[in-house]
Amino acid sequence: MPIYKGMMVLFSRMGQDFVNADGPSDSELVERCLAGDQSAWTELIARYQRLVYSVARALCPDPDDTADVFQYTCLDLYKGLKEVRDVKALPAWLITVTRRRAISVMRARIPVGSSDEAAIEPVDVIRTIEHEHAVERALDLLSPRCRELINLLYFNASQPSYVDISNKLGMPVASIGPTRARCLDKLRKLLT
Repeated sequence: MPIYKGMMVLFSRMGQDFVNADGPSDSELVERCLAGDQSAWTELIARYQRLVYSVARALCPDPDDTADVFQYTCLDLYKGLKEVRDVKALPAWLITVTRRRAISVMRARIPVGSSDEAAIEPVDVIRTIEHEHAVERALDLLSPRCRELINLLYFNASQPSYVDISNKLGMPVASIGPTRARCLDKLRKLLT
């Protein structure tokens, strides 16, 4: 089964960001996956691996359990992709499947009737992960210039100055603020 082998290669490269902003849509990827295209499977798993892994990690403190949940979820995707009716709901579907798999793994570790059973599912953590995923996807839809500006302003640990950003992006210092406002407005619209 070549698709399964491709998934296993991806499992060994967890944590890398493979999302390409100029890549195919989810619908195109799903269509290609259903047609048996190995590269589409690789790209689809890569696109959602951070989401799946984040949910699994939020619910399973043991890294081995997290990896198992990730693999089970990917196999569930492989087996159930035909049944996903609305490709736009794929992130929600993956979150649900990952959550169920993680809860199953965690329940297997907790004695029956234990008071710890109710604490398995931190709903707020899952909501935060869903929100972060939505922001990541919206950032991917921005133009490369907006995406780079927002990354420099908000996600760069070295906190570059406007002069550094100006030099890096080749834009006047005075236009960074207005450009930032336009980019954030586009991001806001993508999120609503």
